[in-house]
Amino acid sequence: MLYLGMKKYLFTLLSLLILFSALHAQEVNKPTDKPAVILDGTLLVNGMDTLRKFKKEDIESVTILKDKNKTALFGINDSNGLLLVFTKAKQNTAENIALKEKIAKLNIATKPDMVMKAGATVKPSRDSIASGTFDFVTIEKQPEFPGGLKAFYQYLNANIKYPKESARNKVQGRVFLSFIVEKDGELSNIKIIRGVSDDINKEAIRVISGSPKWNPGIQFGVPVRVKYNINVNFALN
Repeated sequence: MLYLGMKKYLFTLLSLLILFSALHAQEVNKPTDKPAVILDGTLLVNGMDTLRKFKKEDIESVTILKDKNKTALFGINDSNGLLLVFTKAKQNTAENIALKEKIAKLNIATKPDMVMKAGATVKPSRDSIASGTFDFVTIEKQPEFPGGLKAFYQYLNANIKYPKESARNKVQGRVFLSFIVEKDGELSNIKIIRGVSDDINKEAIRVISGSPKWNPGIQFGVPVRVKYNINVNFALN
């Protein structure tokens, strides 16, 4: 667990990866996988590869977390750790301010720099976040299907109709989707991130679209729009 202010330490992003690996090497004598990366509130698929596209002067700050109990608070449940990266271009967004506040609540020796104005921390107003969309890792209270994820997957199992063509051809796999949980709990903007086959993808979208309303995400005490990622498994018995 280590906080690095990029204004003080002009490490390249490659150096950050080397540093992170070195920290892990003190605990185990074997190579480690790359850490997960959250950039400006968004969990990246190929995090370190994406970060190498940035110049060091583009980065406002980086927080490195190794403790699995802490990374789990940001939706990361493996043991490879997490980099939370903030760019100068987006350092003042509501999402990044909320994420920094979440980091600041952890037991870190040096708290992340907050956006300051007239000597006080500036928080987004309720009006300023009313139409904004948050990533689920930055949110104060995440949106939830009534009864939790277990109930959501029970809903999926009860309502998925396995496409006949894919069943006949024994096509199986996981469909990764994203959607917006609106302030009233409706799901919108449902998109395929990584699919399996055309008919399975359509069935995943259909069943997600028919979901009952969720309990909306909460930020600063009010319902907000939240981008949510989930996967739906299609498996033949």
